[in-house]
Amino acid sequence: MQSVDYGDVALGVECAWPVPGVQLAHGALVPMRDAAGTTVSVHTGVVWITEENGERDVVLRAGDSFRFHGSGLALVEAWTDAALTFSAAD
Repeated sequence: MQSVDYGDVALGVECAWPVPGVQLAHGALVPMRDAAGTTVSVHTGVVWITEENGERDVVLRAGDSFRFHGSGLALVEAWTDAALTFSAAD
């Protein structure tokens, strides 16, 4: 697994939303905590998402979006190079 350096971008409840243009390399893993209500939109590539105590895992492709439900740990893994946007609940 590959760690991701976002520089000044912090993903979590404290970050400024939306966070556009997040580029993930194949195999990159983004751990998120307390992400309930956050939406991830995939612009290119394929990502896998799992949430702590979630009922199912999700695979998103370009054009798909997913809203996180849980307040525990969530993982977003790039199955291919991917471009994402994270945004807060409306």
